[in-house]
Amino acid sequence: MTPRAPAAILLTVAAAGCLTRGYRSKPRVAVVDGDPIVQVARPGQLPSLSRPRLVPADRRFDVPDASARVLGIHLEGSPRAYPIGLLDRYEVVNDAVSERPFVVTRCALTGVAAVFDRRAGGSTLVFDNSGALWRDTLVLRDRETGTYWSAATGRAISGPLEGESLARVPAAFARLEDWERLHPDSLYLDQWTRTSPPWLIQIYGLSPWQGISGEKTDDARYKPKQEVFVVPGGENEALAFSGKELKALQTASVDVGGEAVRLGWDPGLQAPRAYAAQDAGEEIAVVPMYWFAVARHYSVVRSLPSR
Repeated sequence: MTPRAPAAILLTVAAAGCLTRGYRSKPRVAVVDGDPIVQVARPGQLPSLSRPRLVPADRRFDVPDASARVLGIHLEGSPRAYPIGLLDRYEVVNDAVSERPFVVTRCALTGVAAVFDRRAGGSTLVFDNSGALWRDTLVLRDRETGTYWSAATGRAISGPLEGESLARVPAAFARLEDWERLHPDSLYLDQWTRTSPPWLIQIYGLSPWQGISGEKTDDARYKPKQEVFVVPGGENEALAFSGKELKALQTASVDVGGEAVRLGWDPGLQAPRAYAAQDAGEEIAVVPMYWFAVARHYSVVRSLPSR
């Protein structure tokens, strides 16, 4: 941390206090489960990608540090990686592999990085950054129906498709050097710009601020800004654990929402993976998220048996 960083953090906290006051005065799109969808920016003001540029490793404009995180997927034999720092600049990326359309989402406020299938309601949807937040988390809006969707869960929370849910696509939240080593033929999101996170997001990550709504968690199982991994399941239930916990266990068999799930630590990617105990071991999505945000999206949050 640079000598100026503590002062910058204090400025960020002070600015966040101003943002909280502004947040409470912003327009409300709707109230969902007791919490408002807050329009913090004009629709269309924040960038989204519907034609992302993906290139081989040797054609990248700005190569992230080896330890930088990427969100990697491997569909139809085509590995692709999305640098987290670049997703902090383009939070909604519509993409497709063969006949599989998906959207990559990122919310730096809550640490969410997830991938969802874009097919719902009998249509293939194209998503934009709505400029709205719900429970401090990015909200997507589809162009076809105007429905609002949570970036944390893929649930349609307001609009014509309310009640629908996007299917989660398994993705690895891994370091670039590990992904490159295992997938030398991978394509990478590249938008002719820097791949490091904007400095305000870096400072926010170091600060104690929990989003901008002013809400704070009182669940002390983890520190509020600790990065945990979430396996959703059942009726608004999820399992949450740290990478360190699963790495120590290597494997674990758990029940999530009435479904048997097998967890494993991937030594190659240094990342958690999850599989259904049934259905021939189908892979299940594991979503990174700040701890303070987990309880805002799930009413029941379970821990690994060792805790």
